[in-house]
Amino acid sequence: MKVIHLISGGDSGGAKTHVFSLLQNLSKHIDVTMVCFMEGPFAQEARELGIRTEVYPSRNVLGTLRRLKAKIREEGYDLIHCHGARGNMMGALLRRATGLPVVTTVHSDYRLDYLGRPLSRITYGTINTIALRRLDYRIGVSDAMVDLLISRGFDPDKLFPIYNGIDFTLPPPAMSRAEYFRSVGLQADENSVVVGIAARLNPVKDISTLIKGFARAHETCPQLRLLIAGDGEERAMLENLARELGVTDSVCFAGWISDTNTFYQSIDINTLTSLSESFPYALTEGARASLPTVSSRVGGVPYFIDHGINGLLFEPGDAEGLAHHLITLAMDPVQRRHLGERLRQKGVEEYSLESTVQRQLTIYRTILRRQERARTIGRRDGALVCGAYGRGNAGDDA
Repeated sequence: MKVIHLISGGDSGGAKTHVFSLLQNLSKHIDVTMVCFMEGPFAQEARELGIRTEVYPSRNVLGTLRRLKAKIREEGYDLIHCHGARGNMMGALLRRATGLPVVTTVHSDYRLDYLGRPLSRITYGTINTIALRRLDYRIGVSDAMVDLLISRGFDPDKLFPIYNGIDFTLPPPAMSRAEYFRSVGLQADENSVVVGIAARLNPVKDISTLIKGFARAHETCPQLRLLIAGDGEERAMLENLARELGVTDSVCFAGWISDTNTFYQSIDINTLTSLSESFPYALTEGARASLPTVSSRVGGVPYFIDHGINGLLFEPGDAEGLAHHLITLAMDPVQRRHLGERLRQKGVEEYSLESTVQRQLTIYRTILRRQERARTIGRRDGALVCGAYGRGNAGDDA
């Protein structure tokens, strides 16, 4: 099986992690090539990971389309897999030109991808919305994302769920907790309880709710500290908010970090405050480090976190609810340990990288099988099952 992946090449965060880990491991089973539409750190890092990567600059869309069409035909690819607005646009154009099935992975709510960037929302957002409707199949990175797409009129028979799996083997940290905090500029000691988040600083991540909730919890638990790893257009606003709330000395903006492993092994509480998510890597990466997690109840999060059993949930934008959970965990180290251990156990059992890779291979085989059947029997696709349904009836076996 030969699959070509199309992606802009400027991606970051969970989408980048998903694509890199998936392609790195898919290449052990099938022939995989990734085409980016810009040269840069993304493409370079992919090459360093051993992913076969080519760059076709998209300044001339028609020229790039011709090159891709020729490549796909000459090298005998079986399937086109897209990621993001540029990948989806090119996939929609290649669909008819090549006759190959085209699938896209929907990493996030496409209506919120450009929140706070009105020009990009009008251009890339509109292109992506149109392109998504013109592709054959869609993969949502959680059951919740699939449900969202169904609610917007996408054909359920052309949708597949997949989860962001990771390798739960925990490498040793690059430095000690104290050394790490010094390296990023966090003022913390051995008695501090450090709350952390790794996320882009943009509106959909709602870091302002995190800072507000932290400030309220800090009034009761002054040993709390907040470490924010990430950067983005809201950074200046968020720094001003921390000053206004009087917690500047207890909040550290670390900027982009490359060593997330040491980050998660240094903090005490993992948080997620997003207004919308599919299934973020921040949860599984925190679970790998056995961290207790406090998260907004969005997207696929409740499929992983069982409130009160292996984590704590609050409604999006509810700073008071977040503060209450932070106070609870700051004052109870035993509960922190138990929640973290249970979350790691569930992660190992249900969200491993190998299960994600096998699920992706199953999706590819299903799509190609349907494609072959469509060629053989015409336009019909799917199955009609007749019979009685209910416990013990023959329809169950069918």
